[in-house]
Amino acid sequence: MELTFVLLADYANISREGKLNVLGIFNLITAGSFPARHPQMQLVTRLTASPAEYGTKRMLTIKLLAEDGEEMATIPRELEVPRGEGRKVELNHILVLNDVLFREPGEYCFSVLVDDDEKGAVPLVVAQAAGTAGD
Repeated sequence: MELTFVLLADYANISREGKLNVLGIFNLITAGSFPARHPQMQLVTRLTASPAEYGTKRMLTIKLLAEDGEEMATIPRELEVPRGEGRKVELNHILVLNDVLFREPGEYCFSVLVDDDEKGAVPLVVAQAAGTAGD
């Protein structure tokens, strides 16, 4: 299984036709004070699986890591690879994250693992807003 992409967005959905729609891709959040709570973001991933993986169950795990490597959250999800027509299949996954608390400014990371093997990551910089506390 391969990770085609991972990104953070304001909103995403999958249409009835299977189209992945993504709005507001970002990798920077600014806050006036800390700790800061971000009301909602969505982590969007697309994985591809080969015909050899049809019908198998895989464990998708998302880890939110702080700059120092501290695990802030671990979210496991079981995925079942659907049968395709002799070619790779795409698995789109949207994880809605509500009220994520960031204790301090810094660089955070969402790591994407499949069966405990890291497939990729997306960084998120959380910064102090200009002209606010700390200036």
